[in-house]
Amino acid sequence: MPNTPNILLLFTDQHRLSALGCYGDTPCRTPNIDRLAEEGVRFDTAYTACPVCSPTRGTIMTGLYPHTHGICSNVGNLGSSVHELPDRPDLLSHRLGEAGYRCGYTGKWHLGTARQSAYGVANDPALPGNRGFEGQDFPGHGGGGFRYPEYQSYLAERGLEHRVMDWPEDRPMPVPAGELAGPIESTVPYFLAENTISLAERFREDGDPWFIWHNNWGPHGPYYANSDFVDLYRDVQMEPWPNYEWPARTIPGPHQTKLHPQAERLSWDDWAEMLRYYYAFTGLIDDQFGRIIDYLRESGQLDNTLIIFASDHGETCGSHGGLTDKGWHHFEETHRIGMIVRYPDGSHAGEVRSEFVSNADVYPTICDAAGADHDPEGLHGRSLLPLIEGETDDWRDLAVTEFHGVNSVSMSQRTIRQGDFKYGWNCAGEDALYDLARDPHETVNVLRQPDYRDAAMALRERLSDWMRKTGDPVHTIYERSVLEYERR
Repeated sequence: MPNTPNILLLFTDQHRLSALGCYGDTPCRTPNIDRLAEEGVRFDTAYTACPVCSPTRGTIMTGLYPHTHGICSNVGNLGSSVHELPDRPDLLSHRLGEAGYRCGYTGKWHLGTARQSAYGVANDPALPGNRGFEGQDFPGHGGGGFRYPEYQSYLAERGLEHRVMDWPEDRPMPVPAGELAGPIESTVPYFLAENTISLAERFREDGDPWFIWHNNWGPHGPYYANSDFVDLYRDVQMEPWPNYEWPARTIPGPHQTKLHPQAERLSWDDWAEMLRYYYAFTGLIDDQFGRIIDYLRESGQLDNTLIIFASDHGETCGSHGGLTDKGWHHFEETHRIGMIVRYPDGSHAGEVRSEFVSNADVYPTICDAAGADHDPEGLHGRSLLPLIEGETDDWRDLAVTEFHGVNSVSMSQRTIRQGDFKYGWNCAGEDALYDLARDPHETVNVLRQPDYRDAAMALRERLSDWMRKTGDPVHTIYERSVLEYERR
């Protein structure tokens, strides 16, 4: 690998594995992401640090889990300890800047707001432009990105519009979705790709090594795509999720916070229609990834660019009995993510790693590739480069995901997977244990089955060790309320 490769981080939002062709049999078409997997290394068991947008973005910028960097829920929500990403010297952008990199930013930020005051005190708004990046500055969540003045100006200058076609009144819409009336040039993903290509070209002309974080608002809802991509799925049969009949309403648990209020009235056909739009939106994003990669190839930069694909977390889209969005459970749909690393020289092409990795590993991987100064021992993530090179002896044998709440509702949950067992701690209510070898779709909680007592206890102890090592502030109450009781 070159000493100072360009680095492109392609990042999606709320992207489940069924919307990635390279992760298994699916109707969803993602030829450009699949091509990255063919030319790079695909990580088969990657997990998110947190299945919520802002906390995971904070992890990308710091290499730390949310309980340490403080953005524990979406910024502006109750439950987050920090609402503006602090301007600390160890931010990824600052580390790379010190190493001589130009840092570019595209799309969704969700690590700060534009508010000058919050909660009755003065506020220090955190935006890419004042946290070490050049490029776009979009405060807050953005709700799909189509309301920002910059996007509206882009449309006006080109005589385009963002218009969602009317939805048939007799057809249910469980979650926001729709078909866009305009051409692909009028879509938000195209607009974002324009910015990334412009940044890369500017940096190339200046002769500077660069890092660009390319963020999408999708396939997080609303699921909007233009006709070219909706047409691909209009008549495609969507098979029900294997856990669709799970009785979510009658099983007590925090998952009910995200159970669709009309779950019993909705049919699978209603959810299948949403899935068609979700896949269409994913396809639109994938198409623009391909456009960026084609630009790199045509401009002679591909052979000097490390490309990382990852997402913040997954999506439910009606699985497990009609769940929506993310959070409040321990399921694979939201916790397990896609992750791919493509080397500039194409080495390790087509390899698949089965070790547990996390999007907390993105920060040290980028610093390692760039030769940027950082403190590996002070991070929760690890560089993936030694793992890619075959150094597996001391690699982690587990993955942990934490959750603190979302939408201004709070609750502590921790999920740990080791081997084929997954244990989920809920700070209130029954915990969960799933045997993924026998029950890959997580429909039976085997926690209280006698044959699984030892497996459950082993994972409880490993989770306690992880909490202690990472300084998780809920460790004391976890020890008291769970381990002291279960060790009796």
